[in-house]
Parts: sequence; C-alpha cells; structure tokens
Amino acid sequence: MSTPRPTKTSPVARASWASMGWVALYDIAAGAASMWLAVQIRYYFHPSDPPTGIIFQSVSVFALACALVFLLTGLHRGVWRYTALNDAARIIRAVGIANFVFLPVLFLLNRLDGFPRTSILIEIPILIALLLGARVAATAWRTQRLQNAFRLEDRNKPAAILVGSEAELDEALRDLSRRNGSVPFRPKGLVVPEGQLTGRAIRGVPVYGDIDALPGLLNRLSAAETLAPRLVIAGQNTRPEIVNVLIRMASVTGAKLSRARPAHGPGAFSPVETADLLNRPPRSPDLESARPLIEGRRVLVTGAGGTIGSELVRLAAFLKPQKLILVDSSEANLYEIDMQLKRLKPALEWRAVLADIRDEGRLDKVFEEEKPEVVLHAAALKHVPMSEMNPGEAVRTNVLGTSIVVETSQRHHVKVMALISTDKAVEPGNVMGTTKRAAELLVQSHAKDPHEKTRICVVRFGNVLGSTGSVVPLFEQQIADGLSVTVTDAEVTRYFMTVAEASGLVLAAAAQTDADPDQNGALYVFDMGEPVSIMRLARQLLRLRGLDPDAPGAIEVIGLRPGEKLHESLVYSFEDTRASAVDSVWNVAAPPLDPEEVASILSDLLRAARENDTPQMIATLDRVARLAPRTDSALSPSAASC
Repeated sequence: MSTPRPTKTSPVARASWASMGWVALYDIAAGAASMWLAVQIRYYFHPSDPPTGIIFQSVSVFALACALVFLLTGLHRGVWRYTALNDAARIIRAVGIANFVFLPVLFLLNRLDGFPRTSILIEIPILIALLLGARVAATAWRTQRLQNAFRLEDRNKPAAILVGSEAELDEALRDLSRRNGSVPFRPKGLVVPEGQLTGRAIRGVPVYGDIDALPGLLNRLSAAETLAPRLVIAGQNTRPEIVNVLIRMASVTGAKLSRARPAHGPGAFSPVETADLLNRPPRSPDLESARPLIEGRRVLVTGAGGTIGSELVRLAAFLKPQKLILVDSSEANLYEIDMQLKRLKPALEWRAVLADIRDEGRLDKVFEEEKPEVVLHAAALKHVPMSEMNPGEAVRTNVLGTSIVVETSQRHHVKVMALISTDKAVEPGNVMGTTKRAAELLVQSHAKDPHEKTRICVVRFGNVLGSTGSVVPLFEQQIADGLSVTVTDAEVTRYFMTVAEASGLVLAAAAQTDADPDQNGALYVFDMGEPVSIMRLARQLLRLRGLDPDAPGAIEVIGLRPGEKLHESLVYSFEDTRASAVDSVWNVAAPPLDPEEVASILSDLLRAARENDTPQMIATLDRVARLAPRTDSALSPSAASC
C-alpha cells in the first residue's frame, strides 16, 4: 500500500488547495448575493427605485471586502465536513469585520449616496445563514447526523483520524463518548484499512476510505487546524504492516501517533509503545488460569526487584496470595518493588528479604521462616557482554544459585518451582546462554527424582521489551541524548515479548505443572511469532520520535559483541513442540540425553563454582554447550527435554 508524502506539489496537496479555492469562491459569492438581496429587499419597501449603479457598487465593494477579510481570517481553510459550533463564532466575526471594511470604502467612493444603511441589518443574517448553512449541510450529509454540526468542540485539543476495523472503531468511539471531555483529541474522521464503509459514518464520524486516503486527510486537517493532527490506532490487533505504515506516515506528516487501549484515564489513548512494534499483536496474560497456583498460598519470588520478578510480584498480588516473599540481592530494586506494593496493595501481606540466592544458609533460613509453597525463580545474571567479562559470577549465580534454590525448595517441601530460562540457552554461543542451559538441565534432573514431591518446570522465552539493559531502553536513551542508535549488525534479529506476556507465561506454565503431575520437569516456550529485525526496530523508534532514520549518523552499525549471535532459536533442532493446555504456550519434548554424562558435567560445574575455579568453570561450560542426544535415540513425544 502506498504512503505518499503530502507536499505542495503532490496531487493530494493540489486537491487540498483546489478544495480551499472552491470554498473561497463560494464564500465570496455568498457575500455578493447577500448584499444584492439585502439592497433589493430594502428598496422593495421604498417608494422610489434604487439609484443607478448603487446595487453594482455595493455588491462589488462588499464582495471585495469579503474576499480580503475571509482570506485574512482563514475562513476558507476550514473544511466544511469538519464544521462545529465553534465555526459559527468565526463566521460571525468574519462577517462583522467585512461590513466594517465595506462601509468606509463605499463612503470614499460615493459618500454612501443612495445606499440604505439598514441594508446592513438585512445582509448580515442572510450572509451568516448562507455561510453557516452550507457548512452545516455538508457536515450533516457526511456524518449522517445533523446534531454533529451543532456540537461545541474544544479546539485546544488536536483533531484526530482513527484507524481500525469497523468493530474496533465502533468500540473506540463508544469509549470516547463515555469519557466526555477527558479525551485528549477530537475525532474528525475514520479510516478502515480494508477499504470498506467509505462514504458512510460510524457513530456520526465519517469513514473516508482506506490507508491511501490518510495523506490527504492529514494534509487537510493540518491546513484547517492550528495543532498537529493525531493518528489513533483503534484496537489491539492491528496488523504489524499497518502499524509500520502509520509510523512512517506520522513521521513525514508530523502527526502524533497514539493507540486506543482497554484502560481507564489518560492511559486509554496513549502514545504508541515499543510493544506495538512487535511482529504480532501483544497478548494479555490469562491470570485466571494462574489463580489456583497463587490464591491462598505463600509465594516466594527470587529476583523480585528485576524486570520480570517485579512484574511477577505485581501479577501475583492481584491473585490473592496468603503472603508474598520478595527475595533480591539488590537493595535498590527490592526497595522499589516494596514501595510499589505499599501503593498498590497496602492490605496485602508480604515480606521484602535482602538475600543472595548463592548464600545457602541465608536462603535456607528464609524458607524455614516463611514456608513458601510456590517458588518463582527469576534471579539471574542475564546480560551477555557482562557475563562474558565475568564468567565465574555468571556460573555462580545462574547455575550454583539455581541449584541452591531448587534443593532448598525440595528440602522445605515446596509444591511448585518454576525456573525462568531464555532462548539464548538454545545452541548457546555465550557464557550467559550456556549457564541458563545448565540451569535447565539441573532443575529437570531434580524433577526426575521419584522421592521428591516438588513439581518443577522451566519457562524459556526471548528478549523482554523494556527490560533493564535490553536493546530498546538503550535505543531510547541514545535517541534522547542525540546520539547515533547503535545496531550490532544490519541482519540481526531477536524474538521479543512484553513484560506482561513473559510474566503471565511463567504463572500459566507453573499453574499447568501444579495441576498436572505428568508435567513435572516440563519445558515450556511461548509462541512469539516471527523474530523482529533490530534494524527495523531502530528505524521505527527513530520515526516515533519524529527523526529521519536515513539521516547521516542516525544509525551506526558497530558489529556483534562477544558471545552474540545474528539469530536466536526457541528450540534445539532435536527438540519437538506440541500444544499445551495454555493458548500460545508450547510443551517442548526431546530425546533423552545421557543421564550419566549430564550428571558428571553438572557435578563438575557446581564443584568448580563452589571452589570459584573460573578456568574450570569455562572448560565445563564448553561441555554443556556440546551436549546432544545420543544418535541412536528415537524422538519420544512424551520425553521431557533433558
């Protein structure tokens, strides 16, 4: 679909100027007609005929006065189908000024000889009726509602074009009507990408066509309005290609881009966010499916102050747990989530615990005191470059820390423990990804113990939009600082999900494992659609900030960092996926690894971690990365991925 840029020489601009020209001609003709009619009416009730030439003079001078005044006041710039009561005041003012200009000019020409002064009193209402009546009729015809022309608009708010399907537009407009004056814009027109309903109206707002109609609409609104127009995406399931077109169009026209969201208050119509740039519509977490996991239970979250951990805490807080136990080694992060709970859920019982998951004695004491029934293990070192520079710390946190958490959970009879993993654990090419793969194998090996009652699951997902240290906050900070946006490689892609999606997945997966004993040791992945081009993401973010991604220095390609890959995968080539009981969540199955080899490698890795032997940890990580099923194994659909 095309996205022509409206310029002064474009067909869209020429059409707009032609439209304003016809409006100006009508207004001038209405002025001439009203003066002719007023003089004729006045002399109809006069015993004598009008002096020769007075009608021609008065009509000509008044038409010129109208042309001058209407042009200076911009009366021709108002689009008729956008008429509201506000325009009546502009019309009355313009007519009054035109008469004040007309009388002195006619006096200079003929001393008003033969011109009846009372004609002015007749001409003014006639001209106002002609100017306003045509505009009211155009609005009523276009919107199919006469009352739309008699509404009072707040012109301090920008005009907006809403884009979406018929159902989405209807819902957005219904929501607008419920909010009365709290909406930050005025709906002036609708666009349906499928091109249906053109020429009709939804809730009194006219439909102007499909996406190709947008440049002309935005150009006319820009000409008629003092504020930059607004583009509003109606609904949550707009196709990515439509969002991309709207972003480009907003960047070249200066329009502000927003989305109508299912929220209350200012957030209902908020700017387009990074989550809107996914190659798929974001999914809302299904919290009800997780209620049996959380409600009435004592829930412990490690890494509770991190991006995922804090969202897990917030979601769990709404599911009525008996108590939340927040564990984090970062004082600042723990303080922040503690303060959030005080604001959001003051009646909730919770405890903020400053503790390191690598401190077995400290963690054991916390479990002994709090007796958690559900453990959501989000604590980890997750940044690839930092883990490359500090491999020993990555192993000690991601592997040894996970070992301590799972063993402590089993020792204290926790019902369910969920480990958060990453797509970087698949075919790992860096320290962070390999430590998470080791953590996956570790907890699944514990799930195999028939004497243990704790059910264990692993949740593997991709990059989380907006998480601390991830690419999007980096890009946004670079744009805010006026720096080049740094992309490691023009071809690099990543899977993305929102924080809410990631956290909801953890709860849904853990709830499924809690409900089904056959899911003990299960590995889950989320259907994240197609991977996102990081270069495209950078270009879109620049456009959203009103910047040209093709400008010199806007984007800089710096090369892959140590341990980074061009593309990530959600599953190994030897893994198989099948639908789970949760929508968009897959169960992952794989042929078995050699249990003795896995046990030996994990034992060596944990021993090196406890002894803080970094060279041995690095050597053992290499063995983890090369683990693969025996070639003589047949793929078992029921096998767990371990």
